[in-house]
Amino acid sequence: MHKHIDENGHKTDEEGGPNHVCGQKTPLTALERLWWGIEHRGDDWPDLMQLAETAGLSLFGLNRVFRKNTGLAPLAYARAKRLNGAAILLCRTHKTILDIALTSGYQSQQAFTRAFSREYDLSPAQFRVKFREDIYHAPPIPDLVRAVQVMNLPAQHLLGRRYLGNYADVPAHWLDFSWHLRMADIDPAGLTYMGLLHDDPYLTPPGHIRYDCAFLLPEHRSITPRSLTCVPITLTGGRYAALDQHGPYIERIAQTIATLVTQWLPATSHQLALVPAFERFHHAPWAIPSDAWALTAHVGLI
Repeated sequence: MHKHIDENGHKTDEEGGPNHVCGQKTPLTALERLWWGIEHRGDDWPDLMQLAETAGLSLFGLNRVFRKNTGLAPLAYARAKRLNGAAILLCRTHKTILDIALTSGYQSQQAFTRAFSREYDLSPAQFRVKFREDIYHAPPIPDLVRAVQVMNLPAQHLLGRRYLGNYADVPAHWLDFSWHLRMADIDPAGLTYMGLLHDDPYLTPPGHIRYDCAFLLPEHRSITPRSLTCVPITLTGGRYAALDQHGPYIERIAQTIATLVTQWLPATSHQLALVPAFERFHHAPWAIPSDAWALTAHVGLI
């Protein structure tokens, strides 16, 4: 049964959850409001008092909720998020360390190097070399390279819900999301579902991969949830590499984005953009057999 956080920071089973017969509509939890508050601040450091007020918590409660569920205080989480983005740029692009330092919100390369070294026990230059020795030796797969399409996409507007865990947890995330849609009286028929992956599975500690289950806001249909179960998300427009995949999610599809990044990307002139990768599902993810998932995986390019 899925666990959520009450306003006092206590972990509780959701009444009306997927394994419960009946219950009440469940709004966003304090933890989820904290997540979004930090995520939407870009490179600015979070204002703890403002975050606590938004989440309806005291400063003590704010720190307790965050530590209990992420193992980090809010400022440490924000710093880890910033440095995780920097690690992706180090390993997946050819940007200079100074460019990455400034992009990540640091005033100088020296300040960035100190912060990065504390987090990863390696300097940015050492981290880049080690990663490429470990990962980049994988040769490209010709059939995969031929199947990838590069396309320009407009900005897309979604409603979604944040989950934290491992990439293999995605099917369970979608099952929980479908329940929240029902509790909010949102008819799931005819909607386009998209999963947003914010972290690189090769670089993010186990259990800390951020994944958003979301649906595309339809142009000719008004969606008014009965309760605040989802938050608005804007998916950045731009150039993306896309690859269709079919089959079991955990055994095959969960590796699609990683394969795009580690095998297709190095064989091209493109570099990875620091935007969420996303999966656009061909059917509702919870309504199909476990061995018959169908989706198009996208990664942003520069």
